[in-house]
Parts: sequence; structure tokens; C-alpha cells
Amino acid sequence: MSEEREKIERMVEQGKLSRAEADELLAALELNESGQARIPVQGAQPHRRRTFHIRIDETGGDHVDLKFPMALMDVGLNMLARRGKTTIDVDGQEVPIDVGEVRRLISDPAFAGEIMTVHTGDGTNVVLSVE
Repeated sequence: MSEEREKIERMVEQGKLSRAEADELLAALELNESGQARIPVQGAQPHRRRTFHIRIDETGGDHVDLKFPMALMDVGLNMLARRGKTTIDVDGQEVPIDVGEVRRLISDPAFAGEIMTVHTGDGTNVVLSVE
């Protein structure tokens, strides 16, 4: 099982994803993996695989470090849209997520860098980036 698949299954076990959401992510991952094999064009520059990176550093020392293929980002953004949730809870306050801006950044093949950094009152840091 790939590392991404294991992380998705762990998120289901921890209650962070529903089974339906995990199945949708796994299906998108499967499509991405099956479409990866491409015949290189002579003289072409190798394609750098971009990833969406979620890093969480909690005050208590726990760390989460997840990387997903960019193909899964549309799935995740679509889940947010279906839930009607375009905010995240930071210390009891709802902080808006500009889904349109996130889509614009991830669709730009030249973009790499931080999309959003959230610092919580308890010292936890959450960084969303494209690499």
C-alpha cells in the first residue's frame, strides 16, 4: 500500500475522514497513479511532480506531515464545497478559506510555496503549501 493510501486509511480510523470521503480520495489517487506513466518526449524537461503539503506542529510536540498529489486537491476542495464549509476553526473562531484563490494557486503550474499559515493561541502551527 502506498504511503498516501496508508495516511488516508489512518485518517478514517482517527475519524478525520468519513469512509465515503476516503473512497473518493483513494479513487482520485488511483487515477493519478495510473496516469503517471508517460512516454518522455525527446528533449523535453522532466516533469516535476508537485505535491500539496500539510504540516502541523502542535505545542505538545506532536507533528503531522502529509503530502498529497495535486490531483487530489480538487477532490478535497470539492468536499469542502459540498459540505458548505469554507472556514477552519482557530481557537474557537472561524477563519475563512478563499477556495477560489486556493484553486487559482494550485492550478498554476509555476506556483510553489505557502498558501496559508495558521498560528493558534496554544502555539500550534498549521502550514499549507505547494511543493
